Amino acid sequence: MKSRYLAVIVAFFYCTNAYAFDVLAFGASAINCKGVPRDQAFSAKLQADLRADGIDAAVINAGQDGDLPAWMLKRLQPLLTPNIKLVIFEPGPNAKNKEQTLPYAEEILALLQKRQIATIYVSAASLQSNEDADKMAKKYGAFAYGHWAHDIPLDAKHFQFDQAQGGDCGRRAVRPSGL
Repeated sequence: MKSRYLAVIVAFFYCTNAYAFDVLAFGASAINCKGVPRDQAFSAKLQADLRADGIDAAVINAGQDGDLPAWMLKRLQPLLTPNIKLVIFEPGPNAKNKEQTLPYAEEILALLQKRQIATIYVSAASLQSNEDADKMAKKYGAFAYGHWAHDIPLDAKHFQFDQAQGGDCGRRAVRPSGL
């Protein structure tokens, strides 16, 4: 079964009649796939799946471990080349509170909407309920994927656990199911 990401991208491809485009995967360590070899990261697998389906798309992984939406806002603009037709945006849970994350995440979603770039918004369970994330995504014309750990089994095969942070607060998704 194809991932929800792939389904949205394939639908986007057929609706826009685009022949070659870039997908920008943008966010924190869940996007960067911290600790995962580059060829095993979800962005590499998504690109391979798209190409296997005959879609000429490059998936650019612009995730940074420990990033915060305030910093993301500053580094996003130069990444938005004319060939970027879709952004997968994950603001991450790194700020640990809504006030330091959600206003900047909304600014990013507003910028992407203004630039008319299709967006998949990947939320963090520690900051937003699925309902709140859905509302925020819809407000800016984005598709709400759900939480970054959506449908990922909680085992060592699918997650890595950062020892430095202790407990499961350092848990990082290795890759979504279906990719």
